[in-house]
Amino acid sequence: MPLNNNLFGVYKSLKISGKTYVAESASRNVSMDVDAKNYIQGSPKARVLNIGGTKETISITTPILVGGGSSVDGRTLANDKIKAILDPNNATLPVLESAVYKVSPEGASVSVTLKSDGDPGDPSDTSPRPFEVSGKEIEELKPNSAGGPSRVARFYDFRVQIGNRKYFIMEAELNVQAQTTEAYFLVPNDAAIGNTITQAYIADTATGQYGGRIAAGYQFPYLGISGIKISGKGKAAVILKDIVGTKSYGDYYFFDYDTEGGTKDESINLGLGRGQSDLTFQRPGVAVAESQTFKLEIYDPTAGAWVSLFRDNVAPYADIVNLENTVVNTSNFTVGTGLLTVDFDFYAWVQ
Repeated sequence: MPLNNNLFGVYKSLKISGKTYVAESASRNVSMDVDAKNYIQGSPKARVLNIGGTKETISITTPILVGGGSSVDGRTLANDKIKAILDPNNATLPVLESAVYKVSPEGASVSVTLKSDGDPGDPSDTSPRPFEVSGKEIEELKPNSAGGPSRVARFYDFRVQIGNRKYFIMEAELNVQAQTTEAYFLVPNDAAIGNTITQAYIADTATGQYGGRIAAGYQFPYLGISGIKISGKGKAAVILKDIVGTKSYGDYYFFDYDTEGGTKDESINLGLGRGQSDLTFQRPGVAVAESQTFKLEIYDPTAGAWVSLFRDNVAPYADIVNLENTVVNTSNFTVGTGLLTVDFDFYAWVQ
């Protein structure tokens, strides 16, 4: 059989909203609501279909890279789409539904889910499509590019702190979840729309475009962002050591807790002593956050410093997401014959 490399995905690249990103895998699902209806019709055969609107979901798993590829990796894709939903005036399809950042000793990746309206668009429209497949190479991945060679980011490229937990972190995950709402509207009785299936803008003397595009006779929804949530979880090894004062109590709380009232903590990443807690308990009249912030950082050789994984790669290079205030809401301590570990979940106030 002859070779046909057009069948293989490694020869392709992906464009989202007109920008190329590197991906490990991707899928695009377009569906239309269809339901078979039965009426009192003298037959059990479904002879009427109820056909509704369309939905389009794009799922992408993409690595976090260092080197030249860092400008087109999963971190950049997710940050671009988070920035878009935080500034709705500049948002373009597809919109972010969720972005999950994962960092572990095995590597780092981002899983992104995007939503669009399923509209294939006008063939003559030259604007960027929500999802495109290209046959062009990604120039930023070439080893002689301006950013230099690329490699997959590993555990030694990241610096992590989750609340007061900063030592022996095994895994960290951050989930940015956007609530998307779909809306459909009746066709307006307006001469600008006409009787054909066309798209037009509501006229406005100042800008020429007001209120967005009206699709007459189309099945495609309007998409809106009605909420943004940030949560995360992590896993850490637990260290318990009985630090001897005048006696050894074997308690793993505070050294000589019962007699000396010592303040030396005998555990790392877990609170077992009286008055200690792993959760961010609240007090009357006060919104209590973790005493220390959440940090998920990657080393930037250009800046010569550790920078937030959520830093924008466009000047002024500000953090897209601020995670200074978090609440730890779950702590699961596991004791077995191997490592002592604790899993914990947290929520963040969105700045």
